[in-house]
Amino acid sequence: MKNVVFIAMMGFVLAGCSPRLSPLYRDYEVAVDEEDVFVRIERGLEDAGWTLTEAVTDNVVATEFRTFRRWGIYSIEVELEVAPVGGEYVRLLVHPYRQYFTGSRSKIPYLRGSLARSVLKELHKSFENEGLTFIGTSQSRDREGLQSD
Repeated sequence: MKNVVFIAMMGFVLAGCSPRLSPLYRDYEVAVDEEDVFVRIERGLEDAGWTLTEAVTDNVVATEFRTFRRWGIYSIEVELEVAPVGGEYVRLLVHPYRQYFTGSRSKIPYLRGSLARSVLKELHKSFENEGLTFIGTSQSRDREGLQSD
């Protein structure tokens, strides 16, 4: 019984000490406007300092990599993809990578809160100016829905 209590207490301690992680996407609601949503996305990305590049598919707007952190043996680089979803929403996909001094690269499977703030701060403002309102992630919307019930 003591072992079970100890394990449970350690689980709570470790959960409290873990970094705040968030998904690799953010959603925006598109305000009704006559202007093409792709033009608004491109302008919003450029206004936030991102450089556009050719996307893999026609229904996505993509950016070049930007460096956000340098940690000695590796740096953190991020690229973005933005895709309209059903005409009413836009999904921003964040692709963070560790770029090692050796030239190799590895994908980071989550966003730490500090990196998310660095990447998204200016982008939220410029998208808002283009009529794209930040509505969070499905997890944050679910959490808000549960709290309001």
